[in-house]
Amino acid sequence: MRSKFYLFATLCLIAASLFTFAQVGSNRVKTDSVVLITSTGCRSAETRTVGTVIDGGFILTVAHGVAGQTLNQITTANGTVFAATVAALDIDLDLALLRLEVDPESQLSTPLQLAAAEPGERVSFVAFDDQDQFIREAKIKRRLKINTQDIYLNNKTSRPGLEVELEVKVGNSGGPLINKSGEVVGIVWSTSRVVKNRSWATRSEAVTALLAAASTDASPLNSKALACTG
Repeated sequence: MRSKFYLFATLCLIAASLFTFAQVGSNRVKTDSVVLITSTGCRSAETRTVGTVIDGGFILTVAHGVAGQTLNQITTANGTVFAATVAALDIDLDLALLRLEVDPESQLSTPLQLAAAEPGERVSFVAFDDQDQFIREAKIKRRLKINTQDIYLNNKTSRPGLEVELEVKVGNSGGPLINKSGEVVGIVWSTSRVVKNRSWATRSEAVTALLAAASTDASPLNSKALACTG
């Protein structure tokens, strides 16, 4: 019997979220830097995920919501809509970077910085429910390597992950975990159907290589990555 078990994403969360400023500790989470992503092309109904503006004018989100889609639109907190394209996508890490089809520096708010999560740290999870935004307190339980599968459920892979004490529902995927300094420490992509208030996130440091690829146009996109999921 194998000593390691493979953690399969029991529920991939499709999400959307619009944000206003919210108080976290002594600092403010720049929730205007988090946008709604609406994607169409893979299913009869649109897919919604959450994206976060990071350095380089990129929008960080989950890959399973945008892979294979023919149209991805970004909606800012004030309701402005822009078309976006996939700049880089990693099917193993379930991470994607989008780029606006306009000058991002003049259109979007200050990007959020990425930071490492600490076990026991209290963070804020921001997501969207029935047209209402919410901010929910969460706790980083531990840092771990998550053994899972790629977004197409074809191959086994490992992700630098976080186990999070957090209740999430379908409609929350891509939502950022934000620390008291307003930095993104993780991106939520799955929840447990077995353990209550147990969710899983990819650590922010996993974004580094993807960001480098997108910045140099050395994107890991390929025909497989352009296929729809599920």
